[in-house]
Amino acid sequence: MSWFHLVFGVVLFFVFTTTGSYMRADFPDKEAIPQELRILMRSRHIYILFSALIHLALGSYFRFSLASWRKAFQLFGSIALTVSSGLLVWAFVSEIYNFRHFSEISRFGIYTSLAGIILHIIGGFGRKQDR
Repeated sequence: MSWFHLVFGVVLFFVFTTTGSYMRADFPDKEAIPQELRILMRSRHIYILFSALIHLALGSYFRFSLASWRKAFQLFGSIALTVSSGLLVWAFVSEIYNFRHFSEISRFGIYTSLAGIILHIIGGFGRKQDR
């Protein structure tokens, strides 16, 4: 699972750099666009970086626990973090290019990442006795 998080984190970091390039190409004159849209673009862009860094950090240390209940929490945490990443990328595209305003997609993405981190924390408690 650690390889998955590392590879997925690298892919998300590539998506982060690509979205930055799209923003520069699509909106070259920053002063011409409304400040609300500019803040929306930057925040959704940074959310993708946030997600990539979570996966990279998790991939650098992650090991499944021996206890099955902890392993289940870790697995569901990884699934939640992966879903969260998809939601945050979808929020970037939808909120900037389709809606041009805030929607619930990014909120659900952030809450899902919080749930994934909490599940990993619960699954990681007491791991020292696992070894």
